Amino acid sequence: MISTSAATMPGNSIPPYIQQLTEDMTTLTMTIAASPEGTQLRENLVTRVQGIMDAEWPKEVKIEAFGSFASGLGTDSSDLDLVILPTLRDQDQDPGIPARYQDLFVLKTLFQRYSMKDVEVIQNARVPILKFTDHKTGIKVDLNYGHYPSLYNTRLIESYVRIDDRVKTFLYVLKAFVKARGINSPHLGSLSSYCYTLMAISYFQSLLIPVLPCLQDPHLIPHNVPNPGAFGSIRLVNVAFTDPSRIRPCLPRNSMTLGELFIGFLEYYGSKFEYNKSCVSVRCGSVISRDECPTSWARHEFVVEDPFLLDLNAAGARKDMMNIIRHEFQAATQALKDDRGLSAILTTRQPYRVRE
Repeated sequence: MISTSAATMPGNSIPPYIQQLTEDMTTLTMTIAASPEGTQLRENLVTRVQGIMDAEWPKEVKIEAFGSFASGLGTDSSDLDLVILPTLRDQDQDPGIPARYQDLFVLKTLFQRYSMKDVEVIQNARVPILKFTDHKTGIKVDLNYGHYPSLYNTRLIESYVRIDDRVKTFLYVLKAFVKARGINSPHLGSLSSYCYTLMAISYFQSLLIPVLPCLQDPHLIPHNVPNPGAFGSIRLVNVAFTDPSRIRPCLPRNSMTLGELFIGFLEYYGSKFEYNKSCVSVRCGSVISRDECPTSWARHEFVVEDPFLLDLNAAGARKDMMNIIRHEFQAATQALKDDRGLSAILTTRQPYRVRE
């Protein structure tokens, strides 16, 4: 377990630089969080895409949002992540991934006909997607067909965000930091926003007095887990987790400030985490030994277990990139402790690239 900051113990006052950092984190979140107008634009876009599918697609499907917008962590500049879900009765006739992949090319022609811009199928992604830009709003959209785990991962993260108000603010600031410092571009070899979110949740779970529980603890999950609904499936992956409202009143109160939590996170992954021995596991609510991970991950520099797809390492960064990320975390820790303020670690630079 990670020890709780001494500043939260009785008789210890919180340093002014931590108090200021806490205030600045709250102010930044108010500035970058999605506006009601931005949220409404995306909700309307989901409805329009559903209308296109209802009018043109031969089978009944439902369009659902996932990712930052659906989990309550979106900004007005966020892309919109969408998934096409077949009805439950059609899932038994699901032709499989190759046919879904071909469907994306059919949809490419369809969305071009509806005047969407920059429509293209991304063929080399782990989950094939159709990308386009909405011609009315300029919002960029990533659409996949039938990838259920993305939807359930979003529901899990949204549930964690609802447990403690500090989590949402923390994640907004963390995403702003990693984006500004050029360590949030998976296609260039660094870590995804999803991976950073799992790292943060695991850190909150691992504190001596946790900020977050483990919602996937089998002792907390009701024996009769309801089916997610007509447009969802739990056939292939165990996606059960407990409703946070069932356990929130029972949680001990962690009284660390946002500033303490943020510096603690940077120190933890910058200097203290044992990358060669440990695996981040939100599913277990704690760090687990690499011995408990798939043997194929032994060559990975950093391991962050996906909460549902247990053979998926959500961290794909190589050793040289992880060295860069650790350096950025260490430099940010020092800057904040030197009372240089939040703005000092949000100075922007070009994204790092690693050589092949």
